[in-house]
Amino acid sequence: MFFQKFIFGGTAVYYVETPVEGHEGKTVIGLALYPENVPADPSKLCLDSLVQVSFTGDEALIDYSLGVTMRNRNSTLLKVDRQTREGDTVTTVLSDANGNHYTHILEYSPRTGVFTTWVRYTNRSDEVRTLEMLSSFSLSGIVSVAGGCKNTMGLTLSRMTSAWSRECRLKTEKFSDLGFDMSWARYGIKAEKFGQVGSMPNRGYYPFAAVGDEQYCLGVQIEAPYSWQIELYEEKESCALSGGLGDFEFAHWRKEILPNESFETDRAFFTVGKDLNAVCNALVHEQDRRLTVPESEEEMPVMYNEYCATWGNPTQELMLRMMNALKPFPQIKYFVIDSGWYKPEDRGWCNAIGDWDINRTIFPDLTVISKKAKERGMKAGIWYEYEVAGRDSKTFYREDLLLHRDGHVLTSKNRRFLDLRTSETEDFLREKLVRQLKESGFEYIKIDYNDNIGVGCDSEDGSDLGEGGRQVTEASLAWLEILKESIHGLVIENCSSGGSRIEPKRMNAVSMCSFSDAHECPEIPLVAANVSRVIPARQEQIWAVIRADESDSRTIYSLCAAMMGRICLSGDILGLTEQKIRCIRDGLDFYETVKDIVRYGDITAIDCNVEYYRDPKGRQVYIKDLGDRRLVIVHFLDDGSDVTLNMKGYALVSAYTDLSFTGKETFSVHGERFHAGAWLFEKEKRA
Repeated sequence: MFFQKFIFGGTAVYYVETPVEGHEGKTVIGLALYPENVPADPSKLCLDSLVQVSFTGDEALIDYSLGVTMRNRNSTLLKVDRQTREGDTVTTVLSDANGNHYTHILEYSPRTGVFTTWVRYTNRSDEVRTLEMLSSFSLSGIVSVAGGCKNTMGLTLSRMTSAWSRECRLKTEKFSDLGFDMSWARYGIKAEKFGQVGSMPNRGYYPFAAVGDEQYCLGVQIEAPYSWQIELYEEKESCALSGGLGDFEFAHWRKEILPNESFETDRAFFTVGKDLNAVCNALVHEQDRRLTVPESEEEMPVMYNEYCATWGNPTQELMLRMMNALKPFPQIKYFVIDSGWYKPEDRGWCNAIGDWDINRTIFPDLTVISKKAKERGMKAGIWYEYEVAGRDSKTFYREDLLLHRDGHVLTSKNRRFLDLRTSETEDFLREKLVRQLKESGFEYIKIDYNDNIGVGCDSEDGSDLGEGGRQVTEASLAWLEILKESIHGLVIENCSSGGSRIEPKRMNAVSMCSFSDAHECPEIPLVAANVSRVIPARQEQIWAVIRADESDSRTIYSLCAAMMGRICLSGDILGLTEQKIRCIRDGLDFYETVKDIVRYGDITAIDCNVEYYRDPKGRQVYIKDLGDRRLVIVHFLDDGSDVTLNMKGYALVSAYTDLSFTGKETFSVHGERFHAGAWLFEKEKRA
């Protein structure tokens, strides 16, 4: 029987050949991991295959599983051909007697404690094989450490629900509430499958899951640019967690693999930590470690986006005036023109997307904007939604450029979608997007995407709908590389109705993301804190909308929320009073002093007692530590709230707030509705 144990950092990784109960002589190779000091015995647990795969025509190995899960089909009955460890990478090659070969890669990052894994399938038979599922990862043998590693009693599942302007809200459920109890006869399975179908991956859920108890936590993130799923599966004494591309039953995906052809999954990332904050911090640091961004991004500059000032009605004259008004704020290095610069004279901006003809009446010469920005020491940016066409554009009726489903143009209300796989679309975008960006001198592009193609689209090669959608998404990611190759140092912002496309693969190809379309609502700090659990802070662009007639307290509230990531100022920049300018400048100056904590620090607390975001009552405490320094951000969303924190051993260095606060070892602050503050502490030096 195959058995291998490897130690990486403080984690023990086991590869175990396990008999399939009820099938004499049949075994699978399972993958399990536990904290090194946990006395788990994988041979006594219920492990299933580390490669979860299903082909058309497969048989289920487990009773009552059809229609519930595509896991544990007969194609998971694999043997290890060879396994090697080179440094921090384990490569396992597996196969069956039918010519199906798999390469399973497990990489470990000592810097972050995060594992990366993926699977490559190769068809070495003489027949065409049709994949209906191939997961990026599968971990089994998951048990309650606090319960003595005997079963799953006491475990919880944590997920992050997402919807427009309510991205990445944490939801933790007990296994007992999910119905994950073993039956009296150790019979029957339970599966909880969740994910998203289509081209907006952070919709419904963010591609993350964590399972744990009060002693340990296993956290997972997956690359998920298109339809994806994560599945919690329980059978007998332990459970399994797997995920990747959405399968045929969940997302209508299947793909023909010709003889000698291969298919490789996207990456999955997982780690073991003491609690949810620990695993989220590690996963975020791993994303940050993998980033390659333009040099201008290394300093996390503040930006100004004019959208909440003009609401889609920018003009060249107004943009130049706004740039002049930004002189008091030297921290601002990006000036971004949002939607509307292409707006026809007789139609609105929203449904006119797709032709990308510059409106020469309102923007006689776009190069003036980029030149003026450079004179001011800034980069000029501009908004596009180039993957779609609106009903009021000519492109909306160019069926040769558009996606189809079952022979019909794929239409969602006032939007249609470009088929990014075709040479005709490439020629169109190279003219309307690449050439125009280069000639206008823009060094920043905000890429928006405001609808979803759903289960997929037609393909010239006859692929199923889900595979067609996956191909289009791969082409979408390839366009990010085309843009970067065409314009050196281009800063790319990933936006999709706010944060609907923030998943690890796309985020690894861009500079930053729009965290949400929560522009100036009171729940911004709540959404910002939630998103910060899964996105590197230097990539999380957060709106701080300024209004000339608002109180300084409200300005501080907005700026403190944006300090959880990248500050994106917007709103009224013209006609500000000296007092308002001073209030904003003080906030930006404070941000500069804590930017290293924001970027490199670990979240140690997100304490929020707000239940309803649209009628928020309560407060939120956000704490991030880096070495001896601590950033505390408090937002009050109710009248007369109090916050008391134990800050023993810390001394207050500086603050940005108009709230009164007291104490040394016990830090206390009292706030009224929509007031906030940010405080920097340092550990006191011992004599």
